[in-house]
Amino acid sequence: MYKVSRRNFLIAKFIFLSSWLTPSLGLPYRKLNLSKIIKSNKFDKNTSFMAVDLRTNEIIERFNEDLKLPIASVTKMITAQYAINNLGLDFRFKTEFFYDGFIENGVLNGNIYIKGYGDPTLTTDSLDEIANYYKENGINKITGNLFYDDSHLPNLKYINESQLPQYAYNPGFGAINLNENRILFKWKRKDNSKYDLTLFAKGIISNAKVPNIRINTDNNSGNVYKYTFEDEDFTETWSVNKRILGRRGSRWLPVRNGAFYSAQVFRDLLYQKGINIKKIIKRKVPSNAKLFKSHFSKKISHILLDTLKHSKNMISETLGFKISKSKNRDLYDLDQSGVLMTKWFRDYVDSQSSLFLNHSGLTSGSFSSAADFRKFLIKKEVKNKLLPLLKAIPIYTSKGKKRSIGNITVRGKSGTMHYIRGMSGYVCLDEKPIIGFAIFSADLLARRDNFSDKFERPKGASAWLSRAVIQERKIIRGLCKHIQSNQELS
Repeated sequence: MYKVSRRNFLIAKFIFLSSWLTPSLGLPYRKLNLSKIIKSNKFDKNTSFMAVDLRTNEIIERFNEDLKLPIASVTKMITAQYAINNLGLDFRFKTEFFYDGFIENGVLNGNIYIKGYGDPTLTTDSLDEIANYYKENGINKITGNLFYDDSHLPNLKYINESQLPQYAYNPGFGAINLNENRILFKWKRKDNSKYDLTLFAKGIISNAKVPNIRINTDNNSGNVYKYTFEDEDFTETWSVNKRILGRRGSRWLPVRNGAFYSAQVFRDLLYQKGINIKKIIKRKVPSNAKLFKSHFSKKISHILLDTLKHSKNMISETLGFKISKSKNRDLYDLDQSGVLMTKWFRDYVDSQSSLFLNHSGLTSGSFSSAADFRKFLIKKEVKNKLLPLLKAIPIYTSKGKKRSIGNITVRGKSGTMHYIRGMSGYVCLDEKPIIGFAIFSADLLARRDNFSDKFERPKGASAWLSRAVIQERKIIRGLCKHIQSNQELS
């Protein structure tokens, strides 16, 4: 009979036990049972959840993993990877400035042109730099007009037309955009209960007037904001109910025609420097026009970092739309663009379960599942390229206080709409991803039944969101503790 030495027996015993206890193998020390959090919260019919060990790709825990739900701004994670795969992290947007005619004695005897290629990050300060460039190159007068060329992309007036008109996160977008297509509304009450109302294109350094966008007040008991758009002259008019205005304040309002808005601002900035422009006209840049200056955005890597951190809808939509337009030259609306991203995503994760109607998640019509996100999060290039761009997510105690857990961190993307909440990302150990997770919750019936265009927040939406967020925090804390307990055993 073969005899086993005591030394070899102990080595074999150690290896056997290590195979069960060592976290590098991805085997859980104890059952998490995070599903009980969902059940106790009475969200068991409204939540899709999964957690996957990224070292083995084994499921740690799941609950309604295949349930299809809207995921709100978590969609931006998909859009970001769509951009990374199709544009690359070093891509930059450009905006070109042309002129025709000739320059003599400080006078440009001709016209100037703006041609946009979809840059979603152009600002008032960016245009002011270009206006200064004219002065620095000795141009003190322009005899002609300002033409703008927005032919590179269709101009869309909304991300989601069903949203209330005053939401600044739901602007138009297209080939030429400015300030994320928002305008700052400020008000100050006078002694006679009348208001000073102003609208301007605010930059960090420079500001500009926008004559085609106007605002007034009324005393109607209906909608707090009313909006009209005149296609003939691109005039945008706002009417705000006095009852929502305090003594003073400000808020951003959306702009529906970013190209004309940009041209208006550029003309005003030139005027501030003593350079007058006769008219603003939409027209393609002629072949005989000469390039005067090109403006380039920051790299996609920087744009995505900021977009994911601050959940910027308009930037996400422009990125996705530009990519989809490169795949289909006849593209003309956002639904089409969303379908192209859907096709890409379905091929990417080898699943037919998700549908995206836009690129920001500002719709309850899009949907995905925790199961599809499991396949997405385990992708090597997602972990390598998208993960570093994700926002750091705080870890909360059971009492709702932020608290670090050793060398464990969380990075992810949240999404919120009325009666919709999502969160997906990674739990990391020493900045290396250990667990991928997705938590999606939605109550579409409550969303439908409690909507009112007289109020910006539907009845019960805040309380529902609080429950969803608390559930989310408990689950994330449980995943962190799972890693911590396994770490202590190693």
